[in-house]
Amino acid sequence: MPLVTRRLTLRPLTAADGGDVYAVFAAPEVMRSWNSAPPRDVVEAGEWAAHFADMQRRLGYAHWRVSERAGDRLVGIAGLQPLDGGPDVELTYALEPSTWGIGYATEAAAAALEYGFEEARLDRIVAIAGPGNAASLHVLEKLGMRRCGEAEHWGRTWSRYDLTAADWRAERAAATPPLVTERLELRRFTPADLEPLLTVFGDPDVMRFVGAERRPLDRKGVATLLAGAEAQWQRHGLGLLAVVERGTGRLIGEAGLQPLEAGPDIEVGYTLARAAWGRGYATEAARAVLLWAFARLRLHRVIAVADPANGASLQVLGKLGMRRLGMRHCYGAQMVESALSLGEWRAGAGPAPARP
Repeated sequence: MPLVTRRLTLRPLTAADGGDVYAVFAAPEVMRSWNSAPPRDVVEAGEWAAHFADMQRRLGYAHWRVSERAGDRLVGIAGLQPLDGGPDVELTYALEPSTWGIGYATEAAAAALEYGFEEARLDRIVAIAGPGNAASLHVLEKLGMRRCGEAEHWGRTWSRYDLTAADWRAERAAATPPLVTERLELRRFTPADLEPLLTVFGDPDVMRFVGAERRPLDRKGVATLLAGAEAQWQRHGLGLLAVVERGTGRLIGEAGLQPLEAGPDIEVGYTLARAAWGRGYATEAARAVLLWAFARLRLHRVIAVADPANGASLQVLGKLGMRRLGMRHCYGAQMVESALSLGEWRAGAGPAPARP
């Protein structure tokens, strides 16, 4: 602790956090889905916070304060606790209503699951939500939790979900670079990749729809691209990956994730050598990248842009299930923008495939 995600910080509560606890649970929208009455005042909220701090010391997990990394604005409360006295451990979250709708609940809950399985060494984590709480049910499904019927707690009926450590680790293993598919391996670049990449990015036909300048790159340009890719990894924990044909060991291009221009949107992209076109490699590589984006990084949305004249790329995005949003000006031109959310991906992809 603290847990740091792409946009959030989660840290243990202290008795001094009573004001924040009160601010979250004083919202009627929050309490409609909670299992108890809200704290009467800031003093009682401070007692709640002190109780959670003691739980952290005793059990190694508890509710935590969630805030935005940029500016420390309060987002809400999230964490783990014994469900109705135990023995099951429950994933919980309660976010201040002004922060709803941008994926914070999923991001915070994913961090709590990781802590529970990796640090607290739990074998299983459960979650419950009211059957009418569609937003919360959607969050649990996006996290890959499996619905396992209904349960009675505190005199109410809840929809119950669970996730085992074994299933969680299996999905993360398949979604962590290097990414291995039936025919491809996607790995971090090395200095030895400069020469084969020069063949890819030096081809005018390949570069017809790539980048803002849309022209072939020379050796210096490819070296700059590799340096920029490494900088993205260092800054954001994501970036471009080399696409390697498993059968031959030949580098055939790149695919990966990066901020679209200045961000905050994260885009999926791919550039393959002309000799690799028409074999389904772009779709195969991009599917692996989306698995990484959603099952490992828990991005709430990934976008893609393509030139309106690039029919092949638009066809790939359609195969990936990405929805067309319209036109967007980026890379110096009007591009077709498509998007895929974590929930849409989860509904279409199902459980992650085992690593070959």
